[in-house]
Amino acid sequence: MKSNLLRLSCRNFRSYRALVLNFSSRFVVFQGRNGAGKTNILEAISLFSSDRGLRKASMADLNSLDSPASSWNLELILQNEQYRTFLSVGVQNGRRTAKIDNDNANSLAKFEEVLWLLWVVPSMDNIFSGALADRRSFFDHLVSGYDKRHKRRIYNLNMLQKERLHVMLLRKDVNWLTVLEEKIALENIQITKTRLEFIELLRKTFAEHSSNFLRPRVGISGVIEKIYEDNSEENAFLELMCALARSRADDAERQTTAVSAQKTLWHATAPQTNLDAENCSTGEQKAFLISIILAMARIYLRLRGGVPVLLLDDLLVRLDNGSRQSLFKELLSLNVQTFFTGTDPYLFEELSEVAQIYHVEKSICREV
Repeated sequence: MKSNLLRLSCRNFRSYRALVLNFSSRFVVFQGRNGAGKTNILEAISLFSSDRGLRKASMADLNSLDSPASSWNLELILQNEQYRTFLSVGVQNGRRTAKIDNDNANSLAKFEEVLWLLWVVPSMDNIFSGALADRRSFFDHLVSGYDKRHKRRIYNLNMLQKERLHVMLLRKDVNWLTVLEEKIALENIQITKTRLEFIELLRKTFAEHSSNFLRPRVGISGVIEKIYEDNSEENAFLELMCALARSRADDAERQTTAVSAQKTLWHATAPQTNLDAENCSTGEQKAFLISIILAMARIYLRLRGGVPVLLLDDLLVRLDNGSRQSLFKELLSLNVQTFFTGTDPYLFEELSEVAQIYHVEKSICREV
């Protein structure tokens, strides 16, 4: 089983002063007691993305306890077909920095042109019943696997909305506001259009590939979506311009942008009962999450051609035996490198012949 990520090096990171791991399989397991340092390794890999990593930690919190402040550094070697790429990420002046093949990257999003990461951590068991902003962030990361420009558009939208609020409060320049609202309307339309295209592709992928995991029906709703679906694209743009102009006084008073793709609600419902995911059982919600992750891996492989990698932190212990077998079967059929953590060796018995297994204890990794 050919690996995509070949080597991870950590310096002054979390519980590791120095760590070098060479990967030789598409399945890599880190097994050990709680607190042994397993999740720290997955977190290190997760920082090679434009997101804040699977723990969403501050840069200072990533330092090894006995190392100087702002000194951590990570390096990753990956292979896609015949090409090897060298990535590094560290911290400078409290901000994460990135290099690709020893050249400075002007954006962390550059990593996602060669490597795309998806992770499942215990806190995501509540992705359908927790904060709506967390659910929107999760789905938008999936959409970015379909269209690499999606996150940049969301970033641009946020910056434009902040500037609009600033102008309304301090400058009160109507012409400037009109220009900003034109740009905001265009970004909203493109973000909404991309989200809807992704939803359609997700539905198609569910239909084309069988799975033992229950699939949800996914959709979005909000002011932007209503305007977009009720009008041609050109008329939707004009409607959004008018809606933004009408909402200036309220937006200035409440310090928010009411008409925004950042207010969109993502929905997931059970196909047979029509229950919203947040009202389904925890087992059903977990199945929804896994089925979406697996479908997204298929979409990425088909459309992007980069290196998709899954990070599954302590997931297997939360699945019954049948669900674990179904997950292994689907992962074996995908060309996706997967990293697991877990406390009990029995969880990985079915992978013993194909997986590279590390035992982790007190932040010492020993290949079994």
